[in-house]
Order: sequence, then C-alpha cells, then structure tokens
Amino acid sequence: MIGSFVLFVYSLAAASGNENVFAGGLLGIGLGLVPAVFAVAAWASQNPNTVRSVVFATLLFFAAFLLIGYFSLPVALVAGYGAGGVVAFRLAPENSRRTRAIAVALCVIYTGALLTFSTALGLFAGAALPFLSSALADVYEERGKEPSGEVSP
Repeated sequence: MIGSFVLFVYSLAAASGNENVFAGGLLGIGLGLVPAVFAVAAWASQNPNTVRSVVFATLLFFAAFLLIGYFSLPVALVAGYGAGGVVAFRLAPENSRRTRAIAVALCVIYTGALLTFSTALGLFAGAALPFLSSALADVYEERGKEPSGEVSP
C-alpha cells in the first residue's frame, strides 16, 4: 500500500510542479497496484471471500477517492485505502465493520489535520495509517469484550 500511495503522490506532485512533466506512467502503475494491495490484504488475513472482497474493496476505493479527491488528493487516498481495507480484511466474529469504518473516518480527519499543519507529516501518516486504523479498531473492540477480571457477588 505504501508503494502505491507513494507513486500516486509523486505522480501528482510531479505533474503539478512542472507542466512539461508527464507522470501518467507512475499514476497508471499506482492505479494498477490498488487491486493488488487489496488482494494481498485479503490473502494475508485469510479472508474466505477473497475475490468478492477485493472487487468490492477496489470499488469502495474509487468511490471514496472520487468523492473526496476534489478537496484533497492525499486525504482521498487515505479514505480510499481505508474504506477498501474495511472490506478486504477478514472479519472475525467479535469484530464489526462499523468500528473499522469509524476508525478510518478518524484516520481521515487526523490526516487532513496533519496535512494542514505539516505536509510531510501528513503524507507519512497517510501512507501508514489506513490499514493500521482497521487493525487498531479490531484490537479495541476485542479488548472491550474481554472479561474485566472482576468477580461479581
């Protein structure tokens, strides 16, 4: 995911900085890696519906990217990868997609705030946080369902 994210950002930065540079090849490679990113995520998490989740995750990526991309392209990439990660990763019985979606929304807001104050920090956080936020949401939800160790009278 980080490689695809970097190719997207670099191609967009190169194209906006110099009108003579055509970075379409890098953008195409970044776009081509999107389904591969979700396929690896689904395969690594042993998702039983790998193909269906990869297709749905890719569609969610492009929907989120197109909706938010008008305002900020790096934030749109974070939202797209986060939304796709919610679907691509295997869902354990004790986890919910709602908690993952809330974590991704908080990640998008956090990345947008970081980009406002420090572009470099926002880009680094945006490359790492979308999938991490889903994993942390699962851990948070599992911890909330563990017995507290207290003995009831």
